[in-house]
Amino acid sequence: MKKITLMLLVAMAPFLSMAQKGSKVEYMMIKGIEVQMNNESRTSEDVREIALGSIISEDVKLIIAFDYGDLRNVEAKEMMSKRYRTMTSAANAAAKKGWEFINSNVISVDKMTVHYYYMKRDKKK
Repeated sequence: MKKITLMLLVAMAPFLSMAQKGSKVEYMMIKGIEVQMNNESRTSEDVREIALGSIISEDVKLIIAFDYGDLRNVEAKEMMSKRYRTMTSAANAAAKKGWEFINSNVISVDKMTVHYYYMKRDKKK
């Protein structure tokens, strides 16, 4: 019986030590909302031409928000105070602060496209 108890204690040690450690990773989401500003109706054009036109168009407004989960964070306020023309420039600005790109989602509805970039970094000590 002593051997079984000793084996259980040895086997449980890694699980018990993991529960005591705090999270060493921070997560952030960059949300970019892309809105078509032109009101032209392009019924005569091919769908592929419309899609390509929206990609290279100057009539697109991009609104970017950084979601840290804590808006009182000094870094969050600093990142939100700057204006970014593209999602890439926002991701590069985050990378300079130690954030690493994990994944992204893009949702497109009518004349609006929403980009979600998921980022992570090791917590500062």
